[in-house]
Amino acid sequence: MVRKNRQEDHENVERWLITYADLITLLLAFFVMMYAISKQDAEKYRSVSKHLKAIFLSHSSTVEGGGVRAQERMDENEILRGEIEKGIEELKASKGLNQISVFIDERGIVIRILDRAFFDEGRAELKENAKRTIDKIAPIIKRVPNHVRVEGHTDNVPICNAEFKSNWELSVRRATEVVRYFIEKAQIPPQRLSASGYAEFRPVAPNDTPEGRALNRRIEIIILKSN
Repeated sequence: MVRKNRQEDHENVERWLITYADLITLLLAFFVMMYAISKQDAEKYRSVSKHLKAIFLSHSSTVEGGGVRAQERMDENEILRGEIEKGIEELKASKGLNQISVFIDERGIVIRILDRAFFDEGRAELKENAKRTIDKIAPIIKRVPNHVRVEGHTDNVPICNAEFKSNWELSVRRATEVVRYFIEKAQIPPQRLSASGYAEFRPVAPNDTPEGRALNRRIEIIILKSN
């Protein structure tokens, strides 16, 4: 039995050597062919070289193409963010609005508005400043095909009045009011829009201080990333 195993191992080594020898032979034949072509027919040599280069480049572009497209999308997002910030800065200068910020995260371009800029306490009707802000950013949003999601957020202080029984209802209603304005006044197609309410469950600051709760009471208008 031992003699048989040794014989099989010897045969496996020989098979590997045969495969390696075949590869070396093929490579040698390839270089001899290329050398012969280069000597006899320069035009044919350039043609073969061009063909081989195209094969390697197509492979390289397949690997790198995703990165290039991602960079292009990033550049487009930066341009859009700059345009939105410019419009909002003009509003801040004329109306004293300091509760609006624009940034990019994993969702896309985010326009974050603290609630006191858009709503009275415990209410969901848009203030005049809110309408002016939406009027300023709507043309930019309308120009791009991306889906837009409006999110409503609250702090953790319970609300219970005749209109809203919980922070869930308040956050959803505020997001819906912004979407309604986009549709009715800005003429943005409704199929591009959605509204979500998260109540107090996605805070951006601790809810144990008045300043933290003020940051959590917000609307976020998100121009979602393209797939």
